[in-house]
Amino acid sequence: MHRILYVEDAPAVGGSAVCLEELVRGLDRSRFEPFVLFAYDLSARASLSSGGIPNATVASILGMPEPVPPEEREPRLPRHKRTAPYRLLWSLKSYLRRDRKRAAMLADWISRERFDLVHANNSLTGNLAAIVAGSRAGLPVVSHQRGYFRPTAFQRFAARGIDRFLCVSGSVAEHYAEQGLRRDRILTVHDGIDVARLAPRSRAARSRPLIGWAGRLVAWKGASLLVSAAETALSRGADADFIVAGEGPELPGLRERIDGSKLLRDRFRCVGFRSDARDLIAECDVFVNTSIEPEPFSHSALEATALGVALVAPACGGLPEIVAHGASGLLFETGDARALAGALEKLIGDPGARTRFGMEGRRRAERLFSLERHVAAIEAVYDSLFGSSGGGHGRGPLTRP
Repeated sequence: MHRILYVEDAPAVGGSAVCLEELVRGLDRSRFEPFVLFAYDLSARASLSSGGIPNATVASILGMPEPVPPEEREPRLPRHKRTAPYRLLWSLKSYLRRDRKRAAMLADWISRERFDLVHANNSLTGNLAAIVAGSRAGLPVVSHQRGYFRPTAFQRFAARGIDRFLCVSGSVAEHYAEQGLRRDRILTVHDGIDVARLAPRSRAARSRPLIGWAGRLVAWKGASLLVSAAETALSRGADADFIVAGEGPELPGLRERIDGSKLLRDRFRCVGFRSDARDLIAECDVFVNTSIEPEPFSHSALEATALGVALVAPACGGLPEIVAHGASGLLFETGDARALAGALEKLIGDPGARTRFGMEGRRRAERLFSLERHVAAIEAVYDSLFGSSGGGHGRGPLTRP
């Protein structure tokens, strides 16, 4: 039995926490014993506890006050703070002020608890203290890369003991190779989804197809692009309804645009946050992703695929790894509203294509993105590391910052 320590640093329950919960629930519990350590006291802890998975917060095990989650995960920085020299100095100062002491304390706790491997569930930039602690304790360390972060030279140096970088898409893997991480330690492991729980459903009979979108309404997610594309498609005679689910700073502006358009006001709804987003996706005839910046690997797109819904998405980031263009959906040029309108018009006018794309998407989900396949791939990584390290306790600690 190997004890695996998972470290989750997200300030809110999002894609990383959901994927982590699905992973630890799917582990072979006769071989692996998970323990989840949270940076913040998230609601996900109760769900894990109810499933018999032990967990704690970093503050509780180190005897520190519980931190307050930041309001913004990635605030927009002024230009001078995005330059390489500034970021290098900032990362060094941040480590010396906070992470160095925390890494030492975590290393002692990890050794006392006799864990066998540390799996940092987020980027090396966010989980640096835990990564350094695992290496100090002499354990194999896995770092899950779920975004396009840019580690500084110091962060790459401090994390040089990471044994495997697990990237959620080939696009993310290539990004980190270009950032200077060792290619021989980078693996692509697509997120998985419980396809058995997301079987395609029969849809309500309707006179025109429903085009759906769901996510956080922030600028880079590009929901305004769908509004523009819908207006173009409807002006050219396409007959469809549109629905957007989500909340965020873009919502008031979207509603104002829709209410001010004669073409859209009766065909386009913004319904705000929906706790049943999966049910909404399942009801759609077409699901759209409109991100104007590369998505590492879209969970909502994966859900739509598993639910047998035809998918339209930009040809960037990890999305082309989900969508087989012309077979399970359509890709369009990123940020191009007219290209999106053209793709939507093709599917609005061709119910047969919508059905074929949905069926092929479901087959791809079963073949490539099942939760079982995801868990098995990560368990294989653990096995390879235990085989080379004797399970963790036999490997001597590295000299760390």
